[in-house]
Amino acid sequence: MLIETNMELRQLRHFVTIGEQGSITAAARTLRLTQPALSRQIKALEDDLGTALLERGAHSVSLTPAGEVLMTEARKLIRASDAIIEKVKAAGIGEPLRIGYAPSLAGDFLALAIQRFTQIHSRVRISLSDCSSSEMRAGLASGKLDLILAPPSSHPEIRWESLRSYGWRFIARSNHPLAGKKSITPTDLSGQHLLLYDREHYPEYWERVTGFFRENKLQAKVAGEFDGISSLLAAIEAGLGAALLSETITIDRGQREALISLPLKTEPERILVSAGVTADQPCRPSVLAFIEELKQAANGK
Repeated sequence: MLIETNMELRQLRHFVTIGEQGSITAAARTLRLTQPALSRQIKALEDDLGTALLERGAHSVSLTPAGEVLMTEARKLIRASDAIIEKVKAAGIGEPLRIGYAPSLAGDFLALAIQRFTQIHSRVRISLSDCSSSEMRAGLASGKLDLILAPPSSHPEIRWESLRSYGWRFIARSNHPLAGKKSITPTDLSGQHLLLYDREHYPEYWERVTGFFRENKLQAKVAGEFDGISSLLAAIEAGLGAALLSETITIDRGQREALISLPLKTEPERILVSAGVTADQPCRPSVLAFIEELKQAANGK
């Protein structure tokens, strides 16, 4: 039996947002729609398909078996639709290459890779987004980013290419009690007021630093969590505490004279920066070419 449907791509996008948010109210805020209007759209989609897609609770929703199937297939269709749109745009104004990155980790070699890449691929338009690690993963999953530069995670939907590893530094105000030391030992860190990237957006960093304290049986007082390097360094300057950060952080070239950077005698596991792409999608030639430029730049070649 042939079933006709008036299902629209817009409805599928809205349905996927509800499934990801777990709530019609939260999805409505994200989509900038009223809750009743969004509910009517999904009810019309269910009526059109002749089956329930959502189990509605008092404050949340869950997917029915039919909803699970639609979620999987809708994501594929949305990615395919977005790819068609990008191809059409690229034909007129050049192919986009959208990169999510953390300036504190990739900034020193990313600029060189872009410079070399654009000399050869002049029609590729590179756009950069300064993101947290969780924002990068979300951008890659939604198709808003083509490539991310971050410490690798265990998420199976991302394929990683290693680029470069970094050590750690102790960052504090220049008048900090430990400022006169040549290097910092684990014992020095015990009892310090610690400033961290927030655990929601930087879970790998949070686990690595707090795990280091646990392994060395150190007591630390978490004095603040921050959503980026600028706010974290500003908090250190204000005397709120100290931080363990990548050795790539530049604070001693006149930009932040109130801060000092000291090496650690024993440090957490080194920070590996990798290029991440969607695992279940073939990479475009331009993305593969840019990753090769990143490898060369990261290795100083």
